[in-house]
Amino acid sequence: MKKYMKKQLLLITGLVGLAAMAFGGGIVTNTNQSAAWVRTMVRDASTDADAVYFNPAGLIKLEDGFHFSLNSQTIFQNKDVTSDYPFLTGTPKKYHGEVKAPVFPGFYAAWKKNNLAVSFGFNPIGGGGGAEFKSGLPSFEQPLADLVPALSGLLAPMDSALKVPQPYGYGFNPNLSELTGYSGDIYFKGTSVFFGYQLGISYKINEMFGVYGGIRYVSAKNTYKGHIHNYQIQANPAEQPAPIFNLPADGSYTPGDYLRAVSGVYGLSMVQIGTLQTYAAMLDAATGDVEVDAEEKGNGITPILGVNISLNGNLNIGLKYEFKTKIDLKQTIFDGKDGGGMFVQDSTVHSDMPAMISAGIRYRFIPKMSVSAGIHYYFDKNANYGKTSDATGEMVTNDKVIDNNYYELALGLEYNITDKFLVSGGYLFAKTGVSEDYQSDLSFSLSSSSVGIGFGYKFTDNLMVNLGGSYTAYQEGEKNYVHDMSLTGVPIDVKDTYYKDNIFFGIGLDFSF
Repeated sequence: MKKYMKKQLLLITGLVGLAAMAFGGGIVTNTNQSAAWVRTMVRDASTDADAVYFNPAGLIKLEDGFHFSLNSQTIFQNKDVTSDYPFLTGTPKKYHGEVKAPVFPGFYAAWKKNNLAVSFGFNPIGGGGGAEFKSGLPSFEQPLADLVPALSGLLAPMDSALKVPQPYGYGFNPNLSELTGYSGDIYFKGTSVFFGYQLGISYKINEMFGVYGGIRYVSAKNTYKGHIHNYQIQANPAEQPAPIFNLPADGSYTPGDYLRAVSGVYGLSMVQIGTLQTYAAMLDAATGDVEVDAEEKGNGITPILGVNISLNGNLNIGLKYEFKTKIDLKQTIFDGKDGGGMFVQDSTVHSDMPAMISAGIRYRFIPKMSVSAGIHYYFDKNANYGKTSDATGEMVTNDKVIDNNYYELALGLEYNITDKFLVSGGYLFAKTGVSEDYQSDLSFSLSSSSVGIGFGYKFTDNLMVNLGGSYTAYQEGEKNYVHDMSLTGVPIDVKDTYYKDNIFFGIGLDFSF
C-alpha cells in the first residue's frame, strides 16, 4: 500500500511541467509571443519588431535605426479532469484546475543599419503561469477511495462469523464492514516558467533574401507545493445492545485507528487481532499526512536559423528553424517536504524543448488588406519530456508515447480602416499526435482551435499600440486504463476525460527611432 501511494505522488512532477503549461504553441513551446499575434494568430512572416521572435531574418526589412516591441498578456486556462472510477465520492467526479498568467511578457529590440540587424528578445518560451487544483486529481484520490471497499472486504468475514446465534456469536450483525465514505484535504499548486533570452544577427544578402543566425538561452524553473492531509473513513457499525461487545462507535476514523478499534471487539481470535493491528500500522504509514515543497531548475541553449524571402513589395515569406533544447532540471527540497520521498534532493529530471520549424507568408493583395498564413511543426518524438510508461512505470523518451509530431496551421487577416487604424482577426488549428499512453490527469495534450481579434493604432509613424483578445477551445480527450485497487490488487477499468480552454488578452507597444 505504501509503495502504491508513493507511485501516485511521483506523478506530481508532471503537473506543472511544460506539457501542462504551454499556452499557445506546441506541447511544451509557447508561440503566443506578442500582442499582434493575439489579434491575428499568425506572425511567421512579420517584418515588424516582433519578428525578433517570429521571423528574425525579416528584420532586414526594417528602416535603419532602433526598434522596440513591448508586450504583455494576461492568460487564463481551465483544466478539467472527469473520472468515472466507481469508488470516488460523486462518481463521475470532476476535478477543476485553474492556470493563470497575470503577466506574460515579451520584449524585443533590434538595431538595423544598412544590410545588418542585431536583435535581442526576452519571453516565456515555455510555461509562464501557475496551476492550482484545490481538490486534487483522480490519481491523488483513487488510492484513498480504494480503502473503503478494500477494508469493507477485509472486515466482511468477521461480520459473518460474529453474527451467528449466541453462544457462538453475537446473534446480530455488528456491521464492522459498514464503511460509508471517506474524506481528506487534497491540494496542489505549481508554477512553471522557461524564460528565453535570444540574441542574433540578421543579414541582407540582396533585395530578395535575408538570413539570420542566433541563440537562445533558456532558464527553467518549476515549483511544487501541495499536501494530502487528514484522511478519514466514515464507519457505521451496529449499535450494540450491551457494552460487552466493545464495538467501535460510528463516526470518522483514520484507517489505522479504525482497524485498531475493531481489533478490540469481543470474540476475535488472536490471529484476527494480529492481522488487524498489522494492517493498521501499515495504513498509518501509507495514509499519513504528505507534504510537497520543492523546485526544479535548469537551463539549455537553442541555436536558431532563419531565412526571409521578399519576392516583391507585396509578398514576404519567413522561415525559421529552432534546434532541440536539451534541459535537465535539478531538484531542491525545502523543509524536508519531499512528497514521501518522491522528490530527491539534487536529482535530475528531463524536460527538453523540441526542435521546431515555422514557415509563414504575408501577402498584401489590395492596399488596405493583407492576408497571412503560417505553419509550425514540432519534432516532439526526438525530445525527452520525462514521461513515464504506463506499462512499466519507467521514464521513457518521447518516441515511446508520441505517435505523430505536433503541428499548427494559422490564417490571419488585417484591414486598414484608415492610415492610422487597422483591425484584424485570425484562426489557428493545432493537431496533437500523442498516444493514449502519454496522457494522464497531470499532463495531457489535446488538439485545439483558436480565434483572435483586435486592432492596431498608429499614433505616429514610429509609435503603434496593439490590442487583442483570443479564445482557444480544445477537443475533449480521454484515457481508458486499468487501476489496481489498493490492498486487494483487483483491476478496475477506468476512463478519465480531459478538457481545457484558454482566454488571452494582449497589449503591446511598438516604437522606433
